[in-house]
Formats: sequence, structure tokens, C-alpha cells
Amino acid sequence: MRATLAGLTLSLTACGLGGSVGGPQAHEPDPVAPAPWVNRKPSLHVASPSDMAVGDELLLLGNDFIPREKGRAIVVLKGTFFDDRGGQSPVDIQKPVRPANGTRLSWRLWPNVVFHPDGNRLGYFLGQVQVINAAADGTQEISDPLPVRVQIRPSLIPRLVRPTTGACQQVVGETLGDTGFTVMVDALGLRAGTKDAPLTFTWAFQPDQWKIVKGYGSFDPSRIVPDKGAVVLEEQVMSGTASAVADTGSRHFLAKIGNDLLGDMTVKEIKTQPVPGAGNSYTASIAVAAVDASGKAARLAIPVEVFQQVEVHYDGSVKIAEREEPRKVSDCIPGGPIGTNVSYREDQAETRHKSVSLQVHAEAGLNIGLPPNNPFIGQPHLNAGFGTDVSESVSSSKSNSLDMSGQILPGEWGIFYRQVTKLYRIAKLIGRNKCGASVELGEAILTDWVFTPELATGPACAPESRLPKAEQFL
Repeated sequence: MRATLAGLTLSLTACGLGGSVGGPQAHEPDPVAPAPWVNRKPSLHVASPSDMAVGDELLLLGNDFIPREKGRAIVVLKGTFFDDRGGQSPVDIQKPVRPANGTRLSWRLWPNVVFHPDGNRLGYFLGQVQVINAAADGTQEISDPLPVRVQIRPSLIPRLVRPTTGACQQVVGETLGDTGFTVMVDALGLRAGTKDAPLTFTWAFQPDQWKIVKGYGSFDPSRIVPDKGAVVLEEQVMSGTASAVADTGSRHFLAKIGNDLLGDMTVKEIKTQPVPGAGNSYTASIAVAAVDASGKAARLAIPVEVFQQVEVHYDGSVKIAEREEPRKVSDCIPGGPIGTNVSYREDQAETRHKSVSLQVHAEAGLNIGLPPNNPFIGQPHLNAGFGTDVSESVSSSKSNSLDMSGQILPGEWGIFYRQVTKLYRIAKLIGRNKCGASVELGEAILTDWVFTPELATGPACAPESRLPKAEQFL
């Protein structure tokens, strides 16, 4: 039968004794606890390719590389670099990398020929490579060495990749949206340009990543070419081996969008586009190629990670702030002479509202140019960071946790209780400046709610709840 009591719906089913009540019950076997994680010695089998240009990646294949959630992998390169001028330089490099998976790592030759002290020589590296599993628990395991030889091909070396204004380092890999940039590269292994034999540089910018402003005004590439082709700038260098594009620059380029020639122009602005939507970041890439008079070429892709000034990082951390007193949400339900099965469903909802509070360190914000106590975080950004609507209501009628069933034994009574628990979900606020420096600004605290049901049973009406007593934690 079905009965509705005090705002909830109960499904009641009489159950015969048939030896089942009070008799032995079938239980599933207890789950086997997973074995504790152990930092293993990695094995390294393949290092490829055998020739690289600046910006290329050395792919490492093996086994038992550390999972990224357990620590980091470190690539170790030791040996000698033999340059094209007859010199030799000892090499001992250690660089942390993020493993792609347990069998694959990659190390990028960046931002120059790091095997040579000056970073600007062709030649080859002869030595060995190893991988260290550096675990968060402090343990380290290192692979056996793998012999390797890497030839350096003609390359483009980034000399400047940084915001046009501000005291940033020469090459930055991270910045903010709407930031003007200066980028300069130098060709290594190509002939210097002359009036009779220029060195041709071609720059390519995607319009969804970079805003380009010409000398005679701003243009939107999608208005000219609906297919949104890349903005391509070509420069004929007639002296030296370097080319540059710059925000507030005055150099002349031959400009194209896709395959459409726009003609000669100057570039006044090159800025990163704002981070779209409520995301934390995107990668703005610059593709540049150079070809000398003999046809020898070099290419480079320059990635710049573009961030919001303030990011919300939530890792699932939850703290119990308060438990309220359990409340009766039904009348007494008799088990009767043969027992009763009951199920619980809400008909009258209890509603609580989520909210967010910010705890910001003012001095940290000032270090990255934020006004005191104003981290400029909108609700869409908070929604994306926490993965939920931070302003929505939490209703007991929509809580999956309140769907439950139970059994009242013969001669006993049952009553449903509901307990409300206040939770704090805590996210870190990370602030960044246009030079890529980051600082922990403080915390965003989302107040959330959960509803816990209970079927209390006993020999008399009304049995007391066994849920925890009311308590204030935070």
C-alpha cells in the first residue's frame, strides 16, 4: 500500500516472514582494498628523433613513467656537444616535464640550442638520456641511461617573446589577454639577407588568438575572408638574420589573409585576444618561417599561454561547516505483524541557497596590479571554476541522496528523519600578471548544502534518530 505522511510519500509493502526476517542474510564479499602506490624504476627504450631544430620535441618511450597526479618526471641529458666550429661543451641538463602517460614523455628543445653555453651553435649532442620519477612523497627512481645522438638542424631562435611594455624577461610563455606583444627571432644556419639575396620571413597569426591592427586602422579578418584564414605577414630582410613584429611597431610587411593579398602595410598593434567565455586560459600560437636565397629553410612555432588575471582552481576540497539537528519528516510507521518495506520520496521541499565568499590577500593582489580586495571574478568564472551554478538553490526534493528504502521489522515502528549539513567547497584563487608571474591570492568559498535521510526503527513510537547531533564546525 502507499501512504502520504507529513509531506513525504511512503511506499509500504507487507512482507511475509518465510524465514527471511531475522535469518541469515547473503552479503557481497568485502571489496579488496587497492594496493598502495609504489614509485617504480622507469625504463627507457626509445629517444627520437635523431635530428632536431629549436622548438622540436624529443619523444621518449618506455614504461613506468610516474603518473602526473603522483609527481613529476625529470629528463636528464648528459654528454658532450660538438659544435660546427670545432668546439666541445660538456652537457648536464635536468628539466622537469609532464608525462603524457605511463609510457610516453616529451622534452622540448627550447628556447635555444641549450646544449651550447651561448645557445646559438649548430652541431650535435652525443651522450645519454635518463628519466627520473620524482614522486610527491619524496622518493626518486631513475632509469638506466639510454645512448643518444641529436643533430641540430637550422633553427629560428626566439630572442624576444614578451609584452611590449613592462619589465618582463626576454622570452615569456604565459601572459594575460589583451596584451600587446613584441616578438623577434634570429635565424641560425641560414644565410644572412642582402639586397641582392634577401632572407624572407613569414609570420602567421590566427585571428581568434591575436588582434592585429594595421597602420591605417583596425581590421576584422572575418569581414574580408569569411573562412577566417590566418593573418600572414611577410618581410624581406636585406641585412642580417633577424625579423621582428611588435605592438606599436612601424615595420613594413606584405600582408595576406588566407590566400588573399592585402598589400603593403605597417603593423601598429599585435595583442592577445581576451580569454573567451569563463575559461581560465587558451594557447595563442605564432608560426614563423624563414627561407634564405639558397632555399634552405627553418620553422618555429611559438606557444604563449594566455590566462585570465584571476583563475579559480577547485580540486574537490570540501569541509563540513555545520550539521543541523535531525528533523522528523514522517509520522510513526508500524511494522505490523509481518513487517513492512518502506521507500522515501520528498513531496514538500526544503530549500537552501548557495553563495560564494572571497578571502583575498590584498598585498598579493597589489603585486600583480589588482586593486585591494577586488579580484574581478564574475559569476560565470566562478561557475566554471567550481563546475556548478554558484547561485542556484539546493532543494531536498531534487536531492538524489533522499531516495532511499528500508524495512521495518514485525512489531517495530519506524520514522523518517532528515538532516541538513552545510558544506564549504574551497577553491584557490591564482592571480597572474602579463609577464607570466603567478601568486596565490586567497580562496573562494562556496557554501553548499546536502540533505541526509534516515529510517530510524525501534520497539516504540517514535524511535530516536541515530544521525549525528547538531554541531558547528566552522
